Amino acid sequence: MAHIERWIVGLALVACGMAQAMTCATKGDYLDLMEAAVSAYDDAHIAAYVEAADRDGVQEHGFPRLVANVGVLVANGRLSERRDLFRRMMTIACRDAAKGKMPPKSGGNEFSVKELVVALVALEKSGTFPKAETDAWRKALTSVDAKRCYSKLPKCGAKLANNWCIFGCASEQARLAARCGGDAQHIEMYVADQLRWFDENGMYKDPNQPAVYDFVTRLQFAMVLHYGYDGPSRERLEGLMAKSAEPTLAMLSACGEIPYGGRSNQFLHNNTFYSALCEWYAAGFAKRGDLRQAARFRRAAKKSVDAVREWLAVRPMRHVKNLYPRKSGKEVYSREADMGCERYAYFNKYMVTMGSWAMSAWLFAEDVAKELPEEAEVAASSFRTSDDFHFFFLKAGDYSAQFDPNANRTYDADGLGRICRKGAPAAICLSVPCAVNPHYRIETPNDAPLTIAPVAKGDLQLSCTRFGNDDKSAWADWKSAAGEWRNTLTGQGLEMTLEGAGPVALALPAFAFDGECETRIDCKDTTLAIAYRGWRCVYTVKAGTIVDTGRVACNRNGRYRRFELRGDGRVAASVTIERIR
Repeated sequence: MAHIERWIVGLALVACGMAQAMTCATKGDYLDLMEAAVSAYDDAHIAAYVEAADRDGVQEHGFPRLVANVGVLVANGRLSERRDLFRRMMTIACRDAAKGKMPPKSGGNEFSVKELVVALVALEKSGTFPKAETDAWRKALTSVDAKRCYSKLPKCGAKLANNWCIFGCASEQARLAARCGGDAQHIEMYVADQLRWFDENGMYKDPNQPAVYDFVTRLQFAMVLHYGYDGPSRERLEGLMAKSAEPTLAMLSACGEIPYGGRSNQFLHNNTFYSALCEWYAAGFAKRGDLRQAARFRRAAKKSVDAVREWLAVRPMRHVKNLYPRKSGKEVYSREADMGCERYAYFNKYMVTMGSWAMSAWLFAEDVAKELPEEAEVAASSFRTSDDFHFFFLKAGDYSAQFDPNANRTYDADGLGRICRKGAPAAICLSVPCAVNPHYRIETPNDAPLTIAPVAKGDLQLSCTRFGNDDKSAWADWKSAAGEWRNTLTGQGLEMTLEGAGPVALALPAFAFDGECETRIDCKDTTLAIAYRGWRCVYTVKAGTIVDTGRVACNRNGRYRRFELRGDGRVAASVTIERIR
């Protein structure tokens, strides 16, 4: 496939550090991402997938999402070799959507009906297939009944948020826009109900506030607005989405990743749904004539796209950000999840999900040639979410850091769970905490949590005492059970000190193994250095002594060794990430 060959060459260039001159992603870039996702499913895999879906019915939403991705690509002159197979796939997917709910363990028509409609409209516009065929698909999708089709329809006023019903609203609004059925009353009922779950920053509070489901649910609300929703709740929804614009930019890391925190994190599709949401914001600002803001969001979308390119060059392709062998993914719920994955986060479903969110970005992205303002340099910044999400972010130069003082212990841990530098591998210092008994698979159990944080005998009890920034630096200071912990981020890295009564210690994670390759770890009297993929993370001691505890901890990205900086009354160190010359 010529497009894939060109894409892989492009990936290799990015991996070698040859940055593209473009500051924005194009519609063609998003089609490339979709094609890369589809390429992960070889012909034999797809043939078996189709046979099973035809024989047993569609079991989960990975199948219709794969159908929709192939359909949009075919409509854009790609994947011609899969055109005939696509006919059968689309017929099966539309047939089963019209029948009603998928099996209760998985469900997912909420997710897939919208995407089938996007594919249908693209195919009708391109004239790729005879009208009789597209009309048959249209008839099936028009017969979808929202109450019978969708799996999770909560009672209005329920005590927990429910993002699935907003996916269903996006599907219904897409059908309305395409004159392919759609239930306006259904949309208004659930949009109005779910607006209760936005916080003061316009972030969506899915149960336990996972970062992924803020972004991805806001993307569904964006889709509802994109397709012309004009119900009684429209003005309030637009206001909430406007509130979340700046937080969306503030939370992107220097490595182009959404915040860690909660379930479904560290998957490739996190990057493409972030890009899609940014493209929606950009299109809105451009429409209102605010090209400066539009440019900021388009650049953020591009940054997130670039961050996923290198992962797409890995063979065999993975859907999660580590290099452990891919062993499972055929079942609706994997019997043995891949490393770093929840049982529901299997390959068949989540690999193509990356392509599906790229499809949303393709839908929103504006390729109109416009002179975008130059990016203004911001030396340092700080942002904290509401107490519901309890994230704290620092940025300075090419560095960013994320703290969580009240982490969801089933996924994360309290402390500095991420520090990264633009261009460097995200995991080289730490990109996500190591939790005790995380709700995803790791290679060995963790006997204790691991982040960059003070070492305390019991609960860490972090509370912020100072947070902010000036032009050159950003800071976050904390009171803890172990003492006063001060952190200052500049363009040269992070400076931190811990002061307390008697012996004190800071935990220092050292990345050791990504699932395929060992890093090189050197510990000397005053430095702890980790070399990985052409970069080096260095902890430099200013006060105290570095001790190798001999313990390890794992997270979604791989395995870390636990070092500690120990001293009497005070310890201090810097953290820098440097390219190896």
